[in-house]
Amino acid sequence: MDEVARLALIDIGGRLDLYVSDYRWMCEAFIAEEFHFRRNRTYRLKTFAEAEREVYARPEVMERYVRGILISQLVWEPHARAFDMFRNAFLGAAQAGSDYLEIGPGHGLFVYFAAHCRAIASIEAWDVSQSSIAETRNALARLGVTRDVRIELCDVVQAPPRHEAFDLAVISEVLEHLEQPDLALRSLHAALRPGGRIFVNAPVNSPAPDHIYLWQSPDEFVSFFEQQGFDVEYARFFPVTGASLGTALRKRLSISCVLLGRKRDADLTEI
Repeated sequence: MDEVARLALIDIGGRLDLYVSDYRWMCEAFIAEEFHFRRNRTYRLKTFAEAEREVYARPEVMERYVRGILISQLVWEPHARAFDMFRNAFLGAAQAGSDYLEIGPGHGLFVYFAAHCRAIASIEAWDVSQSSIAETRNALARLGVTRDVRIELCDVVQAPPRHEAFDLAVISEVLEHLEQPDLALRSLHAALRPGGRIFVNAPVNSPAPDHIYLWQSPDEFVSFFEQQGFDVEYARFFPVTGASLGTALRKRLSISCVLLGRKRDADLTEI
């Protein structure tokens, strides 16, 4: 993760105190959600409209959230290990001339590495938050990305499918923010060309200020993923920092489910 740390420090620039403060703020918000989860066994928010009202439509919240997530990318073991899978197993196997789509680019590190992957011909990213898009664009500028990256205000659940327009799709820590994550994956299924590959990262038992959809085990998430028309080629499960996978399963702690999949040959009947 040395290269990722270097890039994060470039992004942070001379504003380390601000980023550390926002990371602490984010952690405190997560702890409050954890108390609710432990008491009620559910996430506090149930609808996307609630998350939009409390988080996505509030620039003062989104800006802090994105900065906190960037720090977590470095210091939270599941985030760091998932990112290594993205760089090595996913981008490392990209075929020359690939068209790349990312949902929820956030801090911009995934897009940065995609932009420096010689096999990728074009890059497009969608987000539902103007504040998040602004943070992504600012981050890419500070990181020195000069190639064209198309970033659109677009909801993957509501957008009409871009039929077979991409070879690679990335949706990392987004599905848990949706009321109907199956629709997001089906939209990506339609957008991928035959044999297209997808990188998915979603946590189970992971309360947060904007998490809506709860999966309770890695097996449940894998089954959900396969039902949307994908085959799993590689799967890894990373428990919260400091816990073993067995402990996390027994105590219902957060586990990041990272899947590398491929579009199944047979199309779904309903997209």
